[in-house]
Amino acid sequence: MLRNGILTYVVILLLAGLLLAFIETNIPSGGILGFVAAVLLTGAVILAFMQSGTIGWIILLIALVCVPVLILLGLKILPRTPFGRKMLLMEPKEDFANASGEAGITDENLSHLEGKTGITITQLRPSGIAEIDGQRYSVVAEAEMINQGYDIVVLKVEGNNIIVGKKISPASLK
Repeated sequence: MLRNGILTYVVILLLAGLLLAFIETNIPSGGILGFVAAVLLTGAVILAFMQSGTIGWIILLIALVCVPVLILLGLKILPRTPFGRKMLLMEPKEDFANASGEAGITDENLSHLEGKTGITITQLRPSGIAEIDGQRYSVVAEAEMINQGYDIVVLKVEGNNIIVGKKISPASLK
């Protein structure tokens, strides 16, 4: 004989456990929500088996099918939410922007800049922004800090690092 009061508790425990299992995938709780969900689902199954073997098996089957489905659904939805993107540290879809606000140059061969001259846009201590051939680049001063507005020359390019030094004019050598 099945008591409706107990069956109501079974359904409430089952739904609460399934809801917490889904929420566990979206809220970092250190497994606390997952543990509580497991306790609630276990309680629902035990109460159902205490009332009827058939009801117990039905509730157990529902829990075993719904929990993985809800977890996978939560994991599929999570990366599409702003919170999920922050939590999973996903790369932004926009191009990387450097300090000047322009798109960063990452794959371009920069060796053609060796020997070219430019001017510092920001202070180089030791890195900063310089304009070379009318384009802004993130550069690194070779030996010393270079103030804003100084003429520079590209000494070498190592990968994506543009190494620069102060431009020495022939008049300053005398």
